[in-house]
Amino acid sequence: MKIYLLNEAKFEGVENLILNEIKFFDFNVNLKDFNALILTSKNALKALEKAKIELDFTLQIYAVGEKTAKEAKKLGFTKIKIPSLAYGKTLLDEFKEELKGRKCLYLRGKNIASRLNEDLRNYGVKLKELIVYENVFKPCKIELKQPAIFIFSSPLSALNFLKSYKAHPKDVFIAIGLSTAKALKDFKCHLAKEPTIKACVDLARLYKTSLQQD
Repeated sequence: MKIYLLNEAKFEGVENLILNEIKFFDFNVNLKDFNALILTSKNALKALEKAKIELDFTLQIYAVGEKTAKEAKKLGFTKIKIPSLAYGKTLLDEFKEELKGRKCLYLRGKNIASRLNEDLRNYGVKLKELIVYENVFKPCKIELKQPAIFIFSSPLSALNFLKSYKAHPKDVFIAIGLSTAKALKDFKCHLAKEPTIKACVDLARLYKTSLQQD
């Protein structure tokens, strides 16, 4: 049984199924006007690079996820905090007191699944949002070998899959988090112990081994 990952991350024995592309927008911003930068995707940092924004390495970074934090570190940022789980809600719960009343910049995609922006404002964060990229649907001509195990890394990856393919009754769906699972509400969906792609791949391999033994 094949494992398909709807993400560009590479893992042995896993085939990537890419149904999107990132479109970056031109924008201008002075990072020195803010106390903190809030990031939920490494694409926000790539957008900063592409727009040739002058970076302020004294800025406090709040990043959802290890990959986003690593990308920030790679650019030269040193003051980086991440929540214990890679969810916007966890970031809010763990850092809301220190964010309250501060001027924060949230660089984000055009479509977001969480209410992090609203929740931050409701808690008294002086939040400015900039939409700096968009995740655009891109058809794929890969012929699937089903039934298979599919790993979805975002709600959009799930929606794009359902636009392109029909699910087989014996397909196994694994979602990286609750928002992604909601996008697959018409199907039985499994969640990994941690909201990381690696944890999803580990779970997919367990299912593959189990199904091969049946």
